[in-house]
Amino acid sequence: MTHTPETAQTVTQKDPWYAIFGGRFPGDQPFFYDPNEFDWVAVFESQWETIRDELFALTQIEPERVKPYDFNHAMSFPPLHWKTMGLKFWGIRIHKNLDRCPTLAGILEARPEITSLSLSILEPHSNINPHQGDTDAVYRCHLGLKVPAPLPDCGFQVGTDIRSWEEGKILVFCDAQTHTAWNQTDERRAVVIFDVMRPEFQNRTRGICTHVMASMIIQKMYSNSAWLRQRRAWVKRWLYTGLRLGFYAYIPYKNKFGARR
Repeated sequence: MTHTPETAQTVTQKDPWYAIFGGRFPGDQPFFYDPNEFDWVAVFESQWETIRDELFALTQIEPERVKPYDFNHAMSFPPLHWKTMGLKFWGIRIHKNLDRCPTLAGILEARPEITSLSLSILEPHSNINPHQGDTDAVYRCHLGLKVPAPLPDCGFQVGTDIRSWEEGKILVFCDAQTHTAWNQTDERRAVVIFDVMRPEFQNRTRGICTHVMASMIIQKMYSNSAWLRQRRAWVKRWLYTGLRLGFYAYIPYKNKFGARR
């Protein structure tokens, strides 16, 4: 099948797909979408330098806020060379970081359809291994902040489509399609990663967020426990259901009472 950029209006479906129980993504969503189809692209691109400056100022003063991606250390090579700092995580606002980045805080307040947002750092001479995202319910986006080189030294591939990041520009893609990234330069690559809930699923945002959060916790648990990996499939489903129910109550509580430090 040939994948080309499509308009947001051409791809709709009844239910989201989730990666939790394995299997390749069966959908026919495009690898990349045309960013001109989305009004929120201009919101980010018009303020990208301010966004960059606020994030870099925070991470320069407190570099410990940027930590290796924690849910699957095998995701990058060398291990721990993909690092992130979250500002919103599947519906949960991370106040201690948002309070220091007022431009992004304002965008997220005005755009509740943005379910996640983080700073993503890929260290020199490293790559993010090919993988599928947790769901196709969102448009995943990369806003280039620091791009040390174009292709072939630094780039991003979704399916068979290979592209360079550009500073101040957004790539919009289907996170459920297999994708990989690399930085074979002597400098860090930095992008903002954010997810926008697809219009047909926005009335189910909280439930979708709980699905994905439970999936990520399960992924981490099974990655760290040989005992769990030997259990029958019903154990995984039982844990998954329990986590989903817990997160459904946790998200509004955390947003209302979560610590700001």
